[in-house]
Amino acid sequence: MACLRLKAESLMRTRCSLSRLVRDDEVLSTILLLGIIALFCFNLHPSLLTRFDYPALERRYKNWKANPTDLNWFMPDNDLYAYAGWKYVNGTSPDEINFEHPPLAKYLIGLSAVFFNNQNVIGAALGVFSLLVLYEFSKKLLGRSLFSLIPVYMLSLERLFIGFASSSMLDIYVVFFLLLSLLLFSRSKDDIGIFGGAVALGLAGACKQSGLLAAPALAIPVIMRKRKRAWMFLLEIVVVASLVYCLAYVWFFVRGHSLSDFFELQRRMLAFQFGRRYGDTYPPWLPLTLLTGIAGPETRNLIYVDEVSNTVNIVTKHGLSMASEFNVLTWPLSFSAAVLSLYQAVRTRNTTLLQLCVYYFGFLIPFTFSQSFVWYLLPAFPIGFLLLTNNLKEI
Repeated sequence: MACLRLKAESLMRTRCSLSRLVRDDEVLSTILLLGIIALFCFNLHPSLLTRFDYPALERRYKNWKANPTDLNWFMPDNDLYAYAGWKYVNGTSPDEINFEHPPLAKYLIGLSAVFFNNQNVIGAALGVFSLLVLYEFSKKLLGRSLFSLIPVYMLSLERLFIGFASSSMLDIYVVFFLLLSLLLFSRSKDDIGIFGGAVALGLAGACKQSGLLAAPALAIPVIMRKRKRAWMFLLEIVVVASLVYCLAYVWFFVRGHSLSDFFELQRRMLAFQFGRRYGDTYPPWLPLTLLTGIAGPETRNLIYVDEVSNTVNIVTKHGLSMASEFNVLTWPLSFSAAVLSLYQAVRTRNTTLLQLCVYYFGFLIPFTFSQSFVWYLLPAFPIGFLLLTNNLKEI
């Protein structure tokens, strides 16, 4: 009896020490997560000190439209989206300015400008929320350990992510809604998770149509878990996501436009994007950029001024353009991790791993032979970092 009592006491002490260890791990993870968020916010804070200047943007926009070849009035995308967002919030229909992208993200940018006199605040907040959602999703693959913080830390230091969370670009909104959709679909054992994931997918598509490239990957857990009833849930996802997408155009319909006008606008949008991306033949620069940082060929005209002889010489030089945001460690390693993870997913029939690989390559492959920019892959970066961490954990 005494021996049994000693064994029971030893077992209880072991359980208490394990539970204490789990609690300590969670407390440490929370503290480190708050530190990561604080560092990320510190990197963002300069963009929150600027003020939205509508008269200057309106003057630039009008001069740019009147003289599109005059580079002095060229309007970069972030200023164009901020100007369009302000106009949307103040009653302009989405088809009247910058129809090339859906309007939801621009509405949020406009609301940020109206309420905070700064067009970057809501985007910065969604950047923070993206890190939190990624942490929650990472725990499902990596377990409740400090490993779940590694992809969050990588993303928080990613210059491309910081840059887009600091400006009025659309992609940061897509990143947040897609990560939220991934998290909700991963809980697709109940109808609420599927409904919430479909809503988040529709919101991502309503920010930028490229967000819909994640749809095949998001459907994988639904197909695997629901089996024979999967088609019903997939139909529900399509209907819900489509309705959410259409809701972003409520003011378009209020202004008197019909359903046929809506479909015509979507056709124009797709035709514009397809023509810009696939109107010509392009080499596969995007995978090369991920692996080496080389963005493509570049031609520079160097001007040499001789003050003594008062002559000017122009020398043309050809070379390779490097992506300024390139991270020599995380970019090529996350690509390699995605390739290795795809092999592991097929070999072990791991549904979660397969979903993440399909998601990652779902953004890479369509833009490989198109006129594209490296930030088109921004939604895939968090998943690439997660796959990289998962491979590191298995070593």
